[in-house]
Amino acid sequence: MRRRVRAVTGAAAVAALVGTALIATPPATAQAQGPRPTFVNGLAQGVFSTNPADWYSGEVWVQAPFDSDRDGQPDRIHADFTAPREVLTDGLQVPVIFEDSPYYAGLNDAANWEVDHPLGRPPADRVATPFQAGSETSPVISTRYESQWVPRGFAVVHAESPGTGHSDGCPTSGGTNETLAGKAVIDWLNGRAPAYTTRDGDTPAVASWTTGKVGMMGTSYNGTIPEAVATTGVAGLEAIVPISAISDWYDYYRANGLVRAPGGFQGEDLDVLADAVYSRLDETTQRTICQPVLDELKANQDRVTGDRSSFWQERNYLKDVRNVHAATLIAHGNNDFNVMTKHTAQFYDALKKQGVPHMFYFHQGGHGGAPPDVLINYWFTRYLYGVQNGVEQLPRSWVVREPASCPARQSVVTGDQANTATLTVADTSAFRIGFTLTVPQTNANGTTTNTTRLISDIPDATHLVLTSAVATGNGQKVAGGTVVNLVCGAANPTPYAEWPDPATTDVNLRFTPGGTTRGGLTLGKDGSIRETLIDNPAIDAATSANAAASDARLIYQTEPLTKPVRISGTPTVSLKVAFNTTKANLSVALVSYAPTGAGVILTRGWTDPANSDSDWHEQPLRPGATDRYDFDLQPKDTVVPAGNRLALMILSTDHDFTIRPAPGTNLTLNLHGSTLNLPVVGGRSTFASATTPTP
Repeated sequence: MRRRVRAVTGAAAVAALVGTALIATPPATAQAQGPRPTFVNGLAQGVFSTNPADWYSGEVWVQAPFDSDRDGQPDRIHADFTAPREVLTDGLQVPVIFEDSPYYAGLNDAANWEVDHPLGRPPADRVATPFQAGSETSPVISTRYESQWVPRGFAVVHAESPGTGHSDGCPTSGGTNETLAGKAVIDWLNGRAPAYTTRDGDTPAVASWTTGKVGMMGTSYNGTIPEAVATTGVAGLEAIVPISAISDWYDYYRANGLVRAPGGFQGEDLDVLADAVYSRLDETTQRTICQPVLDELKANQDRVTGDRSSFWQERNYLKDVRNVHAATLIAHGNNDFNVMTKHTAQFYDALKKQGVPHMFYFHQGGHGGAPPDVLINYWFTRYLYGVQNGVEQLPRSWVVREPASCPARQSVVTGDQANTATLTVADTSAFRIGFTLTVPQTNANGTTTNTTRLISDIPDATHLVLTSAVATGNGQKVAGGTVVNLVCGAANPTPYAEWPDPATTDVNLRFTPGGTTRGGLTLGKDGSIRETLIDNPAIDAATSANAAASDARLIYQTEPLTKPVRISGTPTVSLKVAFNTTKANLSVALVSYAPTGAGVILTRGWTDPANSDSDWHEQPLRPGATDRYDFDLQPKDTVVPAGNRLALMILSTDHDFTIRPAPGTNLTLNLHGSTLNLPVVGGRSTFASATTPTP
């Protein structure tokens, strides 16, 4: 997806930079007999065979520079590879799409930690994990990505993380050995590390079929490893596409000094995940080789205080982000409460500050969700093949808008058209190659049927070329005057110059009395009183948010919005709070209430009040003393529709995420001086306009 040079916008602007087709030249020593990598409008084309029987595939064991299973021998990392057959027949060399994962051989049924206990007094142990045989991963580890990328002229490599499948070593949930394992594979692809044809043999395997340029991609743990490997600065890693990735493992299992679980996995911790992925296939009846390593994880993760430590810093990739040079196309879901949005926001912000090529796809779903194929193709074509396709001139941010807030991207069809893959429209500037066009077709009986097609080319200001013809039925047509458009959704994200939206500024909101029912959230003066809640960990946050009244939470809400409000960035709170105990949880949630009164939690935040000064050290609370607690909620990009109310809910324990002590802790909020800072597109004036009641 990416011809006449002119002043244009959108996909046509990129196409103008590219030309219609480029063909990569194979090494001068090879005489090309078959297809060669081909690029149209800046996008790699599927010109190689789609039949797996035609591809060149194999497996290797890459020698890593560590011995994480402590057997006195360097660990070997199992990897497979697949490339177009032409790397053998024509001497072609191709770049690599690389996915590294601990999941290929399957997961064990590892028990989570008990979470119903006093703060700072976790149980001594958890239920032991029974032996489960892993899935066979030799000679094929995975077939993910091959059908998408091999026909386009890329090789695909999969590698099993240490302690999983046929790889040596031990899993460490983001530890240094896992990072260096991925780096070792890239070093092998560039001739800097040895690999062998068997796990314990000495027959070398050489990756002569690759250019050495590598792009890493994956989701969740598989997306985390690319970020980790990129922080080594390894030569050859030119691009990464991390999806729902962890940038700091402390922020995955902790929050501002608090022991906090990822959403849906209450009680999981670093040791649980390592136990779950531990699947070495050379252990056939019981798992003992890595037990000492797992025991060390359990001992060092510290579920007592939740404090940051050198153990966690080993797994903090942000501390080494200055080494990243790989162009990064990052993706995340607004409603991902597993790997939360903070991970992407802070990694992306660091890349912006140091000038690394970057792009952000932010959708409205939960965990997972890759960018549209066209964006990934642009990215890998540019940074692995070096095709100057103009991707640097594209918007940096692509946000999937909710249908109700979707900006119109449409044009009018010029004249009746039938059985055609080229539509003539009034103006193509709203459209982009690779996006999905909705085309209303008028049937012979006068009814209308919508159909969709990918836009494959935008040759000029009035023509759209589609992947296949529309209006092919008897008597069917696309009538002149018909509006064709891009429907908002995952396939058609809305472009913005950057993320957060550059038009965003923080709006400082204050609280007025009534929190046990509904207090006020206002731009005006705050209340001068104190309000108290009584912690009840048995009540989940959604139930509390929708209770008309409750002494287990405090809620402060705006008037109904008269206009939509877009939030883009990281909300923060500054709360003046007193507790009646020396240990407590402190949690908040931003809630959107529909006109019916039904509330939906948009984002959440948590802190350990004992860690008010630092994640690294805690101090016992002073019962009855009011202190200020400043902390973040998870970053967000969403539009709150007109008619809804925005609210901040304050809790002590968050049932689904935090340790759940006995009920009864009192939390007293001093409304005077407590604030919510909300990142609003348009800032204070926009928010004021939206919260001014209609006369």
